[in-house]
Amino acid sequence: RIDYGEEEIQFPFPLSSLYPSVLPLIPLHHYTLLSFFSKHCKNVYGLNGEETMYVWKEYEQIISDKIDNNG
Repeated sequence: RIDYGEEEIQFPFPLSSLYPSVLPLIPLHHYTLLSFFSKHCKNVYGLNGEETMYVWKEYEQIISDKIDNNG
């Protein structure tokens, strides 16, 4: 979920105590989220490493486009 008014992004996968689920609205490549995303994809969807990387690249591109274009 992207909240442009509050300038926050809420992730649909669990993060550690170092990263809250809601972070400032900046491009995803500035965050180290791949390990959290990978664990989520393996545990919830049973994806392997290659599948997870494919999904991450797609997810990152979609979210980055939404951030850049305000929706």
